[in-house]
Amino acid sequence: MKTSKKIFIMVFILAIGAISFAAFAGSKHPEDMGSKDCAECHADVTPDVFKQWEESAHGFTGVKCQVCHGDEVNFVKSPENATCEGCHAKQIDNNQVPQARCASCHITHNFTVHKVHQYK
Repeated sequence: MKTSKKIFIMVFILAIGAISFAAFAGSKHPEDMGSKDCAECHADVTPDVFKQWEESAHGFTGVKCQVCHGDEVNFVKSPENATCEGCHAKQIDNNQVPQARCASCHITHNFTVHKVHQYK
């Protein structure tokens, strides 16, 4: 492969990564949460997302949204791998693509069918 083509591909990948990071970087939650639990609003506002969480491993085991997404002031739409590592250190150590976010392979708020027996 020509050097100029390699450079173009690398720049393209870096640009996509930068855009993705900017879109998911930490920010303030779009609504004033006060003392509410995320589920109080999201069950009505984003019922599909709430249902995904409710039926996920995190929902079954009671892992609240704030554990992964932060609080109102430090809200993160898509958590960094370091956040996942707090509970999933073994999986992070076995990650075959460490430069990718966990959520890029693992569908957000869902678990795979082969693990469903662990949570029911």
